[in-house]
Amino acid sequence: MSDAPTWTTASGSLGTFAGASAIPTQTLSATNATSFAITSGAIATGLTFTTGVGSCTITGTQTAHSAAATDSFTVTATDAEGQTAVRAFSMSWTFLIGQGGQFN
Repeated sequence: MSDAPTWTTASGSLGTFAGASAIPTQTLSATNATSFAITSGAIATGLTFTTGVGSCTITGTQTAHSAAATDSFTVTATDAEGQTAVRAFSMSWTFLIGQGGQFN
């Protein structure tokens, strides 16, 4: 029997991102994990969740929000023996009110 997956990515906020721009690739990692799945909540529409061995990634440009928002979700890491470890994450979105204006 192997050890259950152990998260190496801290739980909590992955950051605040410009809502209309592509995000930098977010990599979530866990030792001994062979797959990952979002098991509650959801990432924003327009983002892609890709599972892999040892890590998963979130990429893309969100299209779900047009005003400031936060998406919360949990990811479950699973090992070859079906053992799991769950971690909660969030991503926040900001939007500019105007473009090119200046106050003096």
